[in-house]
Amino acid sequence: MKNRFKPLVAILLLFLILTACRSDKSLPFTPEESDKITLEVINRAEDLNGVFYTIKLSNKSNHIIKQNNVFFSYPFKTDSGSKGNEFMVEAKNNKLDIKPNEEVILSVFTPKEEYEGNKKILINECYLEIKGYIDQVKEENQFSKTTGVLF
Repeated sequence: MKNRFKPLVAILLLFLILTACRSDKSLPFTPEESDKITLEVINRAEDLNGVFYTIKLSNKSNHIIKQNNVFFSYPFKTDSGSKGNEFMVEAKNNKLDIKPNEEVILSVFTPKEEYEGNKKILINECYLEIKGYIDQVKEENQFSKTTGVLF
């Protein structure tokens, strides 16, 4: 009779161990996790009307990126270096929820009339910025990150 209950007890113990190890608490969003969210220009193509960019957004963090926007801008040349530009172009083809280990390919077009003839705009550099939320759309979960790129 004891042999009949051994498999049942083993299954019950395994179930208890597995459920005890599972945590419903989400991991904190640390600077190390933020570093796992990356933006990179994977293609740049000029034509008569302006410049087309293809951008890859990679989420290698353990968190979902919710309701994010990605922006592209050229910096301004100053006497002491450069500074950010308030004129930004929002990337297209974005998603509302980007899961861990997911990549999204975005596109940006900058029309020539926005930078042509302005010697202070550095078109051989750009800033990529992401603004959004981590895991849940709540004020305390907002984040942003900016990356500089040289061509």
